[in-house]
Amino acid sequence: MNIALIDLQQAARTLEWLAGEVINMQRQRLIHKPLDYIQFNLDGELATFPSFRNPILQQVLGRAPLSLVELEQAFRRIGDDPRPRGVVLYLRNLTLSLADVQTLRQSIGRLRAKGKRVVAYAQSYDLGNYLVASACDAIYLQPTGVVMTLGLLRQEIYLKDALAALGLEFDSVAISPYKSAADQLSRSEPSAEVIAQSNWLLDSWYEQIVAMLTEGRKLAPEQARVLIDGAPYTDREALEQGVVDGLCHEETLKQTLDARQIVLWEEADGMLPLKVNASPRYVAVLNLSGAIVNGESAAPPPIDFPLPLPFVGEARIGDVTTVNILRHILKDKDAAALVVYVDSPGGSASASEAIAATLSEIARTRPVVVCMGAVAASGGYYISTPADHIVAQGATVTGSIGVLLGKLVNNETLKKLRMNAVTYQRGANAAILSAQSAFSDSERARMVANIQAIYERFVARVADSRKMKPDAVDAIGGGRVWTGAQALGHGLVDQLGGLVEAVEQARQMAKLPADAPARLVRGRFKPLAAELAEQLDPAAALRYSLESLELIANGRPALLMPSMWR
Repeated sequence: MNIALIDLQQAARTLEWLAGEVINMQRQRLIHKPLDYIQFNLDGELATFPSFRNPILQQVLGRAPLSLVELEQAFRRIGDDPRPRGVVLYLRNLTLSLADVQTLRQSIGRLRAKGKRVVAYAQSYDLGNYLVASACDAIYLQPTGVVMTLGLLRQEIYLKDALAALGLEFDSVAISPYKSAADQLSRSEPSAEVIAQSNWLLDSWYEQIVAMLTEGRKLAPEQARVLIDGAPYTDREALEQGVVDGLCHEETLKQTLDARQIVLWEEADGMLPLKVNASPRYVAVLNLSGAIVNGESAAPPPIDFPLPLPFVGEARIGDVTTVNILRHILKDKDAAALVVYVDSPGGSASASEAIAATLSEIARTRPVVVCMGAVAASGGYYISTPADHIVAQGATVTGSIGVLLGKLVNNETLKKLRMNAVTYQRGANAAILSAQSAFSDSERARMVANIQAIYERFVARVADSRKMKPDAVDAIGGGRVWTGAQALGHGLVDQLGGLVEAVEQARQMAKLPADAPARLVRGRFKPLAAELAEQLDPAAALRYSLESLELIANGRPALLMPSMWR
């Protein structure tokens, strides 16, 4: 069976190479046509990795939206071609986490470093879109547009009193006040620890935003703060104060840029050479995004799916699925290194342990590098501990080394509804997870002992991985959450960057050549699929998963993010 699997893998690589050769032959008649500016229409939420659509679905929905990985690939091809002068990024309500913004800015910087001009255009700019635009050579705004660089705002609603009015109570046990994922259900207001944590996160993000504006727009830090505080700007105000470099309509953008032509990427894609590296030794890239659960993984519908699907949840990282994939990677001798992209707020402790244990086995045989997306906290950090090297963006949310368990108590609700609940019990703690009563003192003591044991295991994993003493881990753990920049200072990550840096690191550690392929691991049982590129980049949305609340309500210890981050 193993021989057959390897033979199939070799055949798949050969087919990839042949397909690349055929595509290049078809492109030969196009690659000598002139190219000036290439336009990318970036709309809505950009996924990290490509969406693969079969031909039938493409006929219905069209081509899948570009991902951040595909943008990096496209920019590399443009940068290597002498014909294009530059790129136009038409930003149409682009929705990105701050970590994704940093990823896209890095891709833009690499393209500019190859001598290509990058121009941003939009009808209006919010802060995220403007941060992307500030990495470009020039920023253009449609007349009547506005620039809304309004800074950061975080608002929370605490529901303890509202639940009490319904006869409900959320009873939880956390390793420390910083482990606050249940606070919005169990408290009427934030604790002093949560207030402090919220402020240190916002401070770090704000300073990173100021640094991005300072670098991109060649401003002093104080000028960047004034740019934020002066918003919103009308079109004329933005132009007069140097917030944008020009006003024009899309129809006149060509003249404004003095461009011979502006070609949409969908057309230019067929005019640029495509390199396919069929080398047998490669860097495997595994995408682990979503809440960590026991059982099978599940993916949500595509972000542009045309029909409302209110009952379809977010992505889930199932330990059964993930462990099966990892075992096949372990058997594949050509997978010289593994990069694990982690974008997860946490989830089941037991599922996290199962995934981490299998990753540890892989780490015994080859380099393992973790690339953190928008969030890799709690269980997301737990499954990162086997890595030899951890890369995160400065705005990544990580840490939250801690454990939380809780349940929703509905006894008073039943009384309000005139329902009479009768309990029959055998065993002193049989009702410990019952929704009809809060934890008794003895039950709470058992729950505390339970989460303390898991926490000690968590701390031990981090201490071993990061070469720290357990007391030092506890000092920055206990549920505390950090940005990637802060985590770097605390020794929880090794490097700031994205998938490009993670793949480069994996190649170096595995002693692979700089052009060794990186391939995305897809499917339940196959460790190979489409070639991604020579190098990759990250993303992900910063989300709180309702799956986490479901896990703790069902009584399983969960490694959770504090609070509902958006």
